[in-house]
Amino acid sequence: MLLNQLEQSWERKARWEERNDIDGRFKLLAPAVLTHKVDTVETSLGKQAYHTFFLQAPDKDEAENIIYAISYVDYPDGTLHHDSLELVGEFLTGTEEEAAIAVGGEVIYSSDKLISGFPARQWRIDYPSKGGTASARTLAGVAGNRYYELKVFSLQASGLNKSADKFFDSVRLFSKSP
Repeated sequence: MLLNQLEQSWERKARWEERNDIDGRFKLLAPAVLTHKVDTVETSLGKQAYHTFFLQAPDKDEAENIIYAISYVDYPDGTLHHDSLELVGEFLTGTEEEAAIAVGGEVIYSSDKLISGFPARQWRIDYPSKGGTASARTLAGVAGNRYYELKVFSLQASGLNKSADKFFDSVRLFSKSP
């Protein structure tokens, strides 16, 4: 995408919507309304309900990113060891490595972060696509027994991406009420 087109991207023209999801215990901004779906996934821990809120850009040629998504899944008590930063860090690093393998890509960067005070990790994976190299940016975190994952997919390898940054920077996580 050329610089002039980037300045006129779909995201830059969009009216960003706030999603405040009480059950998901998160709030964020997205360039359009997010669609919610729930998939049941069979794991070694039993059946897990995997919640995903997503949107796809209406025109991939006018967008900085073609997909925006936030997902979460609740793990059984004691599974994530949310009180141990070292164990959560190992879990998030393993998730990052599995994501790179899943798309046949390469981790370009990664770093530890916090989301609303909860431990998190952010990474970018570039992977082969029909048009060359695409990018998947992820911000993943653990809040209590809940794993969150924000993802943004772009059809081209992109370092700086203001719309992805706006999406990631807007997320707020809330604790369960006592």
